[in-house]
Amino acid sequence: MRIEEICSLSAVHIPHTCTLRDAAVQMRDRHVGALVVTEPFGGSQRAIGIVTDRDIVLESTAAGVAPGQATVADVMTRGVVAIGKDAGIDDALQAMLAHGVRRLAVTDAESVVGVLSLDDLVDALGSQWNMLASVLHNERERERSGSVQSPLHP
Repeated sequence: MRIEEICSLSAVHIPHTCTLRDAAVQMRDRHVGALVVTEPFGGSQRAIGIVTDRDIVLESTAAGVAPGQATVADVMTRGVVAIGKDAGIDDALQAMLAHGVRRLAVTDAESVVGVLSLDDLVDALGSQWNMLASVLHNERERERSGSVQSPLHP
């Protein structure tokens, strides 16, 4: 299974100068828990970090910092751990483990086209395990009922 099949392909970007309140509103309105933080670079924008709902809570709210005063750059995780959209689940899990992150930026060449979360991976793997369980369940039912699987036809 390729990453582009399971990731969110609608990465929401936010400039590093926006306030945490702006970020929280974007997260609420777009139904996401993380935003790709960008800054101007050469005539376009480049990703420089990721800010999560958890970053806002722990680094701002819990610390008593007003969300309208602090910027995304103040609390974001600097740097972006990325994975290509054609990579596999194993590659994503290894990257998350190696870098200690729960989200990866999904790239297509040089641009960020999506975000892969640990929840996305759990959902994908859970679906595969459910299919495997169904195959096993069906096989047991056939064995109990005495039904024989029809031979394969070339």
